Amino acid sequence: MNVQINCSSSFRAWQPSTGQPCNRYALPRLPLNNHSLGSRALLDYSYYPFKNNLENIGADDLLRLKSVSEGWYIDYKVQGLKIPDFAKHLSGFANQYGGWLFIGVEEGSDGTRTASRFPGIPNDQLEKVSRDIREAAAAHVNPEVLYEERIISGPIEEIGLANGYCILIVGIPMSLNTPHIHSSGRIYRRLADQSKPKEETDRFILDELWRRGTNHQEKVTHFLGTIPDLPDAQSDMAWAHIYLRPAQHQVGPERKFSFDDFSRIIKNKDVSALGVWCPMQALQTTADGYLARQIDGNDPSLATLSFRWWHDGTARLDIPLNSYDFDSFSEVRDKHKYVDDFCELARLQGYSNIKIVDYSLLAQALASLANFYLQILNFKGDKRNTYSCFTLRNVFFTSPYVDSEVFLERIRENSIPITADNVISVPSEPKEENMFIHNFSVRDVDFTSQEKYQPIPYLYSAPIFYNIFHSVGIVSSPEEFTKDTEAWGFDKINSYTQDP
Repeated sequence: MNVQINCSSSFRAWQPSTGQPCNRYALPRLPLNNHSLGSRALLDYSYYPFKNNLENIGADDLLRLKSVSEGWYIDYKVQGLKIPDFAKHLSGFANQYGGWLFIGVEEGSDGTRTASRFPGIPNDQLEKVSRDIREAAAAHVNPEVLYEERIISGPIEEIGLANGYCILIVGIPMSLNTPHIHSSGRIYRRLADQSKPKEETDRFILDELWRRGTNHQEKVTHFLGTIPDLPDAQSDMAWAHIYLRPAQHQVGPERKFSFDDFSRIIKNKDVSALGVWCPMQALQTTADGYLARQIDGNDPSLATLSFRWWHDGTARLDIPLNSYDFDSFSEVRDKHKYVDDFCELARLQGYSNIKIVDYSLLAQALASLANFYLQILNFKGDKRNTYSCFTLRNVFFTSPYVDSEVFLERIRENSIPITADNVISVPSEPKEENMFIHNFSVRDVDFTSQEKYQPIPYLYSAPIFYNIFHSVGIVSSPEEFTKDTEAWGFDKINSYTQDP
């Protein structure tokens, strides 16, 4: 049983039935650099000392600190610290229960250890302090500590914060990626009776920190390795399941994402979203997110091309891969240019009973669903890096096919490849350290220019696409991948200088 996939471009329809491609564009080399993360979100804290959310903190919220002592969750500093000392505080909070570091707040001298004055730090020192904290979190703690910042600028008469001065609030949530190890090799924790984090030497506590991080990673790996069940009628169909997941060590956006927002982006009725597109007719809520399915031309009671979104920013792309026996494959020659050549080579190489999985439409389907993801990230203002992994299922002893002259040259020389595994998961145990990173995050993209944006979903999905091709024997290297890119939707990808 094959599932029809309908893809379109906001410029021109792409018709699988005729094999006509959508518009192609030269792929520009976009600048890739570490921009600031922009708007930050309120994270999940064990202790939150303010009345308002972080973006709206004012004088009243800071005055509450006059009754809040340093300890488990709070530390006051009149000025910035050395980078290694910042790293001690960040890792200490992350390893314990999370907490708040205030730069520009003076602790009382009466023994209560509460905030007494709010002198702030000079505005011209803010950039250096913020940069030092960023370096401390990223370069002096391993793994990197997740945190968010809020700047309170003067003048604020109620708290005595003068013009030209500011207070920097740093929020560090309790980490699940423990232990965070300081660049000195020590592991620090926050303790109630100390204003500074303490080096941890208790073996039981250290084991607990390792266990917390391991348990969390095992849950993530299990989640990313889970593929959906299929109806009995489709139990032997070939599928590609791709997970896209934002970086967990970077702060996500605060903007909410409702089902109406999801529906508006996926349906794209006003054609405001650019790039290659998959029409989706069935949209619904789930227990933990939203789901879009393509049912036009398919039995709606069966699994079909789908985009599933989780509220934490994870998405799964479910793409059916059409399969054929030898006789039925020869009947699709009107859709592909090299079917007869492939069938002739199969006969010459002695294949008489072969199951063929057609990957020719994968680029269009993958780029279209990746475009949904990019458009949602752009709407939410989510500028985090993203990572991916994939699973191919029901591909045991199948021959991959892609409508490419380079692929034909390869099988003339090396014979038709046969996929030796029924399930291929890459990486086999996905975690952020070994998943594919997507360099084209939304911070690098112009979403308003058709010409500039058109190739981005293809470039964004290139790491997945290349590794799928590599795992089933269609290509053996990035260089081979770039020889005939037009055949799979990456026209002139040679102008893009980074390997997939």
